[in-house]
Amino acid sequence: MNNNVNYPNNAGTVNNPNNAGNVNNPNNPNDPNANKVDNTARINAIAKEFVNYYYQTFDADRKNLAALYRPMSMMTWEGVQLRGGEAIIEKLASLPFQKVGHKITTTDAQQSLPHVNALVIMVTGQLLVDEETKPQQFSQTFQLVEDNGFFVYNDVFRLNYA
Repeated sequence: MNNNVNYPNNAGTVNNPNNAGNVNNPNNPNDPNANKVDNTARINAIAKEFVNYYYQTFDADRKNLAALYRPMSMMTWEGVQLRGGEAIIEKLASLPFQKVGHKITTTDAQQSLPHVNALVIMVTGQLLVDEETKPQQFSQTFQLVEDNGFFVYNDVFRLNYA
């Protein structure tokens, strides 16, 4: 298994030489509690690295997120379902604002899929678009799957209205 989270231009590489990148304990992959502390720390490090990269890139130029999606990637954006990296980036590029800034409030992550190296990441935060002065609350959930680095397999975004 690859030990890195690879992003374009090598932004964001997470290494864990003690666990050689395995989410499951290589000595006992059927024991969900084996090496739990190391795996939790690794999962949280990958999630933090991914979230920082994703939102910094989104805020600078969201078209540059294309390398994180694959043809089988899926997104639900405010109830609209999209499939494939090209359709996802087209949607993100068409959003009706020029400037955006994200402020992350919480990030939670856990392993998913027992026989595949995959993570689920739940993000909550605020975003401010264009010249607005009142931030909007949002939540976004990602499922990352490892394949020579992690890519976004699922992405679900919602604004949270009070």
